Amino acid sequence: MKLRLILLLLTLIATCVDSTNGEDWPGWRGPRGDGISLETSAPLSWSATENIGWRTRLPGNGLSSPIVLGSRVFVTAGNSSDETRRVICLDTATGEILWNVSVHQGPGGTMHRFNSTASSTPVSDGKLVFATFVDDRGLYVVALDFDGTIVWAKNPGTFYSNHGFAACPVIYGEGVIINGQQDGEAFVCMLRRTDGHELWRHIPTTNLRSFSTPLLTTVEGEDQLILTGSAKTLGLNPNTGETVWHADGPSQKFVCTPAVGHGMVFSFGGSPDKHAMALRLGGRGDILQSGLAWRNEKSMPYVPSPILVGNYLHIINDNGVYTCLEPRTG
Repeated sequence: MKLRLILLLLTLIATCVDSTNGEDWPGWRGPRGDGISLETSAPLSWSATENIGWRTRLPGNGLSSPIVLGSRVFVTAGNSSDETRRVICLDTATGEILWNVSVHQGPGGTMHRFNSTASSTPVSDGKLVFATFVDDRGLYVVALDFDGTIVWAKNPGTFYSNHGFAACPVIYGEGVIINGQQDGEAFVCMLRRTDGHELWRHIPTTNLRSFSTPLLTTVEGEDQLILTGSAKTLGLNPNTGETVWHADGPSQKFVCTPAVGHGMVFSFGGSPDKHAMALRLGGRGDILQSGLAWRNEKSMPYVPSPILVGNYLHIINDNGVYTCLEPRTG
């Protein structure tokens, strides 16, 4: 896990270290939530010495991705010796650890053997960094400034899943959206960025663990939050948390983040079956019959997230099979 954190940092830093005007990467899958960078100077190959800007060994374990804001890199880690969860800040140019702050302490609880206590990628609005963790009692959200001072910490609810936790926070408007879908009392909520005050709460119809990070998009001039989990794909009003549309499936449990484009959402569910479906956006209520564009049940992913680039929907499944789909037809 330490190695994975190091490699993730190297991949990002090698991309941006030579570009003083490089695009920030403020959260999971970048500034647009689609996994695509607008950088044109990124190297196409790496080795132990080639295109490596710097190398820093990180204290603790974790599977979260690093985020980059100007001269700062932020990443989370868990320390098994003292059961702390940590947010770490590094200098973008040198890799020097600027600070390493313990933000929570508690047992890791039951989790999948491939998971960690720090699998959720943090997010930043340019002023604060927001990170999410769980222990055996609940889900915790912490906000820190760029000097490593904890501004606020909240416990929006209990959390139970025998696979642990991984969903990443998402910035919208004045809030940060937290996905607490789980086998216990499932919820999705938005907390005010300045003080952690709860602005809205959505209660799923089914209590079922899912780790998919929500995705923001605009449909016919209306902002929507695309959420997969608890056996459904649905769109919420990110200002209120109210359901705009919903559709059952394509499976029951979700890990990967959906993709959006061509007026559709591409949803992938991995348990008990690895299925995919495309839904046409713009509807209201139950859109499964009226909005279904296509389904696919062959070589679909459970954990890896898809990337939509123009007319190509790129998918890598959990067995390493790379599939490219025509997004409008499947």
